Amino acid sequence: MGADLLSAAPLLETRDLAKSFRGLRALRNHAISVREREIVGIIGPNGSGKSTLFNLVTGFLKPTAGAVYLRGQAVTNLPPAQVNRLGIARTFQGTRLFAQLSVLENVLAAAQLRHPSSLPGVLLGLPTARAARQAAENTARELLALTGLEHQANLRAASLPYGDGRRLEIARAMATRPALLMLDEPAAGLNAGETHALAQLIGRLRDRYSVAVIVIEHDMDLVMNLCERVQVLAQGQVIGEGTPAEVQASVRVREAYLGSDDAA
Repeated sequence: MGADLLSAAPLLETRDLAKSFRGLRALRNHAISVREREIVGIIGPNGSGKSTLFNLVTGFLKPTAGAVYLRGQAVTNLPPAQVNRLGIARTFQGTRLFAQLSVLENVLAAAQLRHPSSLPGVLLGLPTARAARQAAENTARELLALTGLEHQANLRAASLPYGDGRRLEIARAMATRPALLMLDEPAAGLNAGETHALAQLIGRLRDRYSVAVIVIEHDMDLVMNLCERVQVLAQGQVIGEGTPAEVQASVRVREAYLGSDDAA
């Protein structure tokens, strides 16, 4: 990581973030600071609080305690749509595409959030509405080209192979032009070749759009080769954080998640 990245103010911060469900503490005292253009991995066993964290940051859940800040602005209790407009986009563990729409229409629907036009303008065919529509389509087609889906633009999303559907979800999230892209297990169900291509795609998106990325993932090869920093959760708490090498060297992390050689 360069000196400019280290000295920059945080893009995202969580402070003492906690969530309980009927007395079950899913996340407690969570804190993280993510900087512009940084790629951070979040790992941990199932039930460690990873998806709860994503849902809290993106507004799908409200915290029991603590706060979330984007560029210093509190976004803790904002609805998901407003969090997205402020610059945080996400994908989910399972695909959530508009199955009956085309590949292009899926991305175009998201791109129009960044290039809105009024209903009267659309109905009257005003130049501003036409320009907004063209800008949204340019964004959508650029992202389809970057994700390798341009030749499938007119296919129904439901007809895509699983790996292509995952890339379409990422393209759709990026169409809102986020400052922070949050990927929830993007490599789940992918083979080794698809996972390698996914890592390259995430790197290209960061370089092209200067987006920061947080990745929840169980594929350790992907995390350790892609991420500049890794945070480890267990039982709702942070038990380790650092570079991939530092996390791999942590006895506590190996015992809790990665597996200790001594225990073998």
